[in-house]
Amino acid sequence: MRTYQIFLIEDEFAHHYYGREKLFFNLFLEYIQAKGGLRSILQKQIEYVTKTVPVIQLQAVIEQRLKKKMNFWSQNGKYYLEKTSGTSKAALTIEGESIILKSEGDAEAETAFFECIRKCESGFLAIDFEHEKYGWLKPIKERKFV
Repeated sequence: MRTYQIFLIEDEFAHHYYGREKLFFNLFLEYIQAKGGLRSILQKQIEYVTKTVPVIQLQAVIEQRLKKKMNFWSQNGKYYLEKTSGTSKAALTIEGESIILKSEGDAEAETAFFECIRKCESGFLAIDFEHEKYGWLKPIKERKFV
């Protein structure tokens, strides 16, 4: 099973740290592992660089884009998507400060959720702490000046 925690990063920091996502990964990982005073300091840093997830807007996008799929349903504030053959499943929970996406099988179901999230707003960073993977859901296009 893959578990992604998805954070909405402030635009200013998303642009400045594009290409250096590992710094965000390390910040969030240190916060998870920290105790005591260090944890509260890291929490303030995270609050400074992140935005609150726009829950209502995200729910509307998910329901609009996925309600047509036969194997999509919601229950108790969670959204579920399962591929017809059962080879791909994903469950998404929206919390105030982050989104939790759990998936198993191939990546089709999780990709459908990722597409919905990236349509909502740019600046979402997905982190899989267990496998040490991370990346932007909607990469920032760099301008090339001639």
